Amino acid sequence: MAWDDCSDPMEDQAAAEVLAAYEAAKRAHLPLAVCFRVGVAAWCRVHPDQSPDYAAQQAVTVILEAKPTGAPCCAQQDAAA
Repeated sequence: MAWDDCSDPMEDQAAAEVLAAYEAAKRAHLPLAVCFRVGVAAWCRVHPDQSPDYAAQQAVTVILEAKPTGAPCCAQQDAAA
């Protein structure tokens, strides 16, 4: 799939994989930074031609748009553990 700086990352074919990886990391009670990192890695697997910085930006956008309260939820989850 060709990519474009103006495209919506939520509509990208990698979005579902990013969210699945992020959720799996959350369920494994991994630190929040690791949850985001595995989401970025999922984006990079789908788009190996993209720069790491751009891929990270796109993946984080997907996570934050899909899970706008994801960070506080993870922090509460970590505190409860």
